[in-house]
Amino acid sequence: MMESDVSMDEMKRLTEQHYQSFLQARLAGAKALARLDAAMRARHALLPMPLTLRELALLPQLCDASLLALARSPHCGHWSRDDIGADDPAQVLADDVAYAEFSRAILEEAARHLDAIHAGQLPYVADAAFATADSGVLARAARVASYRDEGWFAPVIATLLPQACVAPGTARSAPSQSLAMALGHGVETIPTPASVEALRTALAQVRHAGIRKKLERNLKPAEKALARRA
Repeated sequence: MMESDVSMDEMKRLTEQHYQSFLQARLAGAKALARLDAAMRARHALLPMPLTLRELALLPQLCDASLLALARSPHCGHWSRDDIGADDPAQVLADDVAYAEFSRAILEEAARHLDAIHAGQLPYVADAAFATADSGVLARAARVASYRDEGWFAPVIATLLPQACVAPGTARSAPSQSLAMALGHGVETIPTPASVEALRTALAQVRHAGIRKKLERNLKPAEKALARRA
């Protein structure tokens, strides 16, 4: 058995759609919430996802509209280019002060983490800066900041996007392909002057052919969408 005797089947059942699981557990009571927490921690033990766990801990502080936006959306785990134009839960979360504060905290931490990797203070491992699940949380946080037009977001995205897609030194790998691509989709979804400039900077620096191809597809639509927002 796994952590707190959570079976593999129960872990899969509870964590595949953990926002829905949270709403159901909240109605069922403390024992159900404890089982969900144990299941998420068991999954974390297999596939570390610290930011996803932190977001789970935040859910009790969110308003009902935010919880429903997360639970109802089929795009919560991964926001792709195909999702642009669909209802974005980040747009609802942007009105929730608790989630906005969480977004700032994790984005600034992520930027510092990438800074440390590029400065040689942390070892570089290709595509290992962030868990794939956590990249989705960070990308949603970036969209929340963009919907809110947060002033603090400009220096953060200027670090986060270019450094997520460019390895230290001359390697053609990247610290986080998943984050780089998810941020690019986010810039196209809800562009700001700073995020579009960060996208241009990333494209000028990126050496990974797959990431370059994805980000190139984001740039012109982002520039057009930014002009419409002006």
